[in-house]
Amino acid sequence: MTDETLHLYLFPASFFSQKIRIALEEKQLKYKETFISLFAKEQNEVWFLRINPQGQVPVLKIGDAIVTDSERILEAVDKLESGKGKRLVPDVSTEEGKLVSEWRKRFNSVDVENLSYGVMLNTELVPDKAKVKALTSGMTLKGYHEGMQKAIADLEAKKEKNPDLIDALDAKIATSQGRLQNQFLKEDIEKVLNDVEKVLDDVEIQLRKSRTENILEHWLCGPNYTAADIFLCVLLGRLDWIGLLDRYADPEKRPALVEYWMQAQQRPSVKKCVLHAIADVVNHHKKKIATRVAGGTAVAGAAVLLGVFIAKKIKDL
Repeated sequence: MTDETLHLYLFPASFFSQKIRIALEEKQLKYKETFISLFAKEQNEVWFLRINPQGQVPVLKIGDAIVTDSERILEAVDKLESGKGKRLVPDVSTEEGKLVSEWRKRFNSVDVENLSYGVMLNTELVPDKAKVKALTSGMTLKGYHEGMQKAIADLEAKKEKNPDLIDALDAKIATSQGRLQNQFLKEDIEKVLNDVEKVLDDVEIQLRKSRTENILEHWLCGPNYTAADIFLCVLLGRLDWIGLLDRYADPEKRPALVEYWMQAQQRPSVKKCVLHAIADVVNHHKKKIATRVAGGTAVAGAAVLLGVFIAKKIKDL
């Protein structure tokens, strides 16, 4: 197979977008990127719904084929003959492959939506040092629901002009209406946080085992960096983003996890796709705003307006 033309539609701060970005970087594949701003509700734009009727990121175009769902995309990326390096999804007939499969299933049980939005909407759970704090100032449950109602009205308005997308728009409306029912109660979010504790307790056990069996280099399932590591790195990055990493990466309780995260942060793919994600979001919106500000004050104006823009848009998530 010759090199495919790869085009990734993503939002840098999106948990699942980060997974695919890391996979592409790990396989050393060249790809084009189009940022879909969730702050600006670009996932609901007609042109994007024609690419992915579900209106979700990430989406990967491989030539003319469109692949959705981060797990399916990751597997498709791993199978590209133009990719380099070790397999991210080893064959399940091997011991490593079985272990990777088990951990992928375990990680996919983590309630990512409540881990992200639920924590941000319960501001008492967000430490002042949280990196997300600057982006979520003033974010409330009322604002979240108002933003969802606005999105539903916008989707309804699109139906008349785009009859070919009625099914897709109705599905998006149903999803948004479902999210209106989510109250993000503190007790529910604390349960999610406790569930993450249990997952990372087991991760600690597995990392200690891997470190014992693989002296030169050790990752979660052995000596190779795999799809299981991708999810774990994005998860740890998300915990860092919401300011709760210290709770989980405790050197006394989980020393192997602390060592793992220090090692993972040196990996180029993790640096680019997880550690620099917020900067990518800010720079993306700064460029968009700069194009709207006329005259010689464009750059300065964009910098001033950026905080206002993001604060306003994140309430609509």
